[in-house]
Amino acid sequence: MNQHVFVSYKHDDNDFAEMLMRQLQVAGFTVWLDTEHLRAGENWREAINQAIVEAFALVLIISPEARSSEYVTYEWAFAQGAGVKVVPVLLRTTDKLHPQLEMLQYLDFTDRARPPWDKLIRRLWEIQGESQPYSVPVGRDAPPAVKSAVAALDSHNAEERRQALKSLAQMNHPAAYAALVGAVQHPMRDVRVDAAFLLAKQTNHQERAAVPGLLDALHDEDARLRAAAAKALGEIRDAAAVPELLRTMNTDPDGNIRWQASGALSKIGEAAVPGLAEALKDEDWKVRRSAAEALSGMREPLAIPALMEAMTDRNDVVRQAVATAIEGMSEIAVPKLIEALNSRDSNVSRTAADLLQRIGTPEAMVAYQRWAGKTTARFDEPRRPLR
Repeated sequence: MNQHVFVSYKHDDNDFAEMLMRQLQVAGFTVWLDTEHLRAGENWREAINQAIVEAFALVLIISPEARSSEYVTYEWAFAQGAGVKVVPVLLRTTDKLHPQLEMLQYLDFTDRARPPWDKLIRRLWEIQGESQPYSVPVGRDAPPAVKSAVAALDSHNAEERRQALKSLAQMNHPAAYAALVGAVQHPMRDVRVDAAFLLAKQTNHQERAAVPGLLDALHDEDARLRAAAAKALGEIRDAAAVPELLRTMNTDPDGNIRWQASGALSKIGEAAVPGLAEALKDEDWKVRRSAAEALSGMREPLAIPALMEAMTDRNDVVRQAVATAIEGMSEIAVPKLIEALNSRDSNVSRTAADLLQRIGTPEAMVAYQRWAGKTTARFDEPRRPLR
């Protein structure tokens, strides 16, 4: 019986291919990657043909680069000809797929916050002709304690599910860690959310696999849970969380949670700038203020044009938040502030001058002093007599 999964991919997608390999390995599958198996001087075509024929499935990672690769095309076409099931995985949106591929149902991995690993693993179990009895995939070689905890995740008793997650988090075994990652995709919402918080805590907020569960928590009725989720997402700093954090910052009824979401966006940085720049134009002054506060201290040059435009906001509180954000940019904002000194709007030029003085770098002070001198000279000029 054929035992392994062949992974076909373009080497531009190597990072994802290696992640996929690890996910399948912890689920108990043997995986064949050319980077793992091909040796220098070996006849690659013969080796690949043999590896595909001996596979029970070929997972095809689809991306624009893979679509244009003759090697990738050869591999999946050869697999179809050899009667090996092809399982397409869409990594990035790709136009004009081959008609043979368009006929196949692919798994959508374009949403980094919600990768459907569980569906991929279940599909492979189905193809291999074996069943996976639990919602969270677990390797056949996993220790009994891990299998028992994974089984308890499907319990109808909420406390049993909670204790099972804690047990997995305390076990020092790769299969337990993989199960905790898989639990973030569990059908039951409480399991997804609790697994995400445990995973984030266990990895000191380094594991991005926790993001989907934390995004779920942003919709919870419990305000404390929403606040904790926003804070954790800020520590993880994954750009995939930006849209939901913006929604939370703009619409959550709890001011503390809006503030937490604003702080999280600030920590994420550049990826959050476009959404925050748009929020600076919102009808609600509280949203505009939150956006300015999120941008404050980010030191992201991309944010400067939007902040400069918001310097004359109709609301005093928003203007103060915008000024604080620009001041936090320090020398990065100086060139744009110098340009603003020549604005026809006296409010803009006066605000720019004040900020240059507060920033206080040599370049800023020279520009401020020149502006101040010209302004004083205009007021000191004698009036011309009327003719």
